[in-house]
Amino acid sequence: MTNIDDRSAGGLRRSPFTTLNSEEIEHLRTEIRAIGADESVFLFNDGDRTGYTDNDDIISIRYDVFPNTNSTHPRNLMSERAVLAHEYYGHRANRGTTVTSGSWNDEFRASYLAARNAPNLSDEDRRFLVLDAIERARESGVTIRYNDFMRRIIYAY
Repeated sequence: MTNIDDRSAGGLRRSPFTTLNSEEIEHLRTEIRAIGADESVFLFNDGDRTGYTDNDDIISIRYDVFPNTNSTHPRNLMSERAVLAHEYYGHRANRGTTVTSGSWNDEFRASYLAARNAPNLSDEDRRFLVLDAIERARESGVTIRYNDFMRRIIYAY
């Protein structure tokens, strides 16, 4: 059962039921350090899926942090670093705000802010995050007007 305060990158990524092994956890710790996040906030093999929980101020990391390269959807293709940034610079940075957890605008904001604010993301990571934000709105029937940042990231100019 999903906690109403639980937030996640979502999508059809890898199975959250696969247990992360010690090498994968060490790799993810390296990715967390690369984006300048507080490692103490992340718990591995915890929770039902990768996601942020407001009440506990915890980011649970499951195997679904890894991308599904058989997909064409930006949410599924985001690297594990991009997903970690989505949770940390998107959801955790906006802890306790009035936007409903899991709503399209909560998820839009998480991907958009991660793309803007997370250090050490590749151009592709930023692109997939921006495309995910746009897709979150589209899936909810909301049309987003691209700003200069979005155009620069998507079209690389």
